[in-house]
Amino acid sequence: MRLSDIMTKELVTCSPNESIAQAAQKMQDCNIGLCPVVEGDRLVGVVTDRDITIRAVAKGKDVKSTNISEVMTADPITAEEAMEAEEVCEIMSEHQIRRLPVMRDNKLIGIIALADLALDLEEEELVAEVLTDISQPA
Repeated sequence: MRLSDIMTKELVTCSPNESIAQAAQKMQDCNIGLCPVVEGDRLVGVVTDRDITIRAVAKGKDVKSTNISEVMTADPITAEEAMEAEEVCEIMSEHQIRRLPVMRDNKLIGIIALADLALDLEEEELVAEVLTDISQPA
C-alpha cells in the first residue's frame, strides 16, 4: 500500500518564528502530536508535544517568548510519497519515530503515523514489531 493512500493530507504547520505557546495551542486545537515547521514551502523541522515538554518546559524556557526554532528537530527524517508502507515501517523502527513527514519533490504533502499504518496494514505482526522497536530505550 502506498503512503499517499493512508497518510494525513490536511496539514497544520508552524513557522520557526512562532512561539512555543502558539505551536502548542495549534497542537491542542487540532489534537496532533507533531507539527511540521515550514519556511515558505520548505520543511525545516518538526516539533512534537514531547519536544515542547522536554526541550522547553522542563528547561524553564518562556513558552510565550521562545521560538519553535529553539526546540524543534531540524532536518527531520522523512518519507517519500512513493514508498511502500513496509519501507516506512523500517524507517520508523530504525530511528524510533512514530510519525514522519511525507514528501513529494522536496515539498511536504502529508504526515504518516504508526497509527495510520496499524489501521491499514494487514500485517499485524509487522506493526507490532515496529511498535516494539520504537518503544525500546535508545
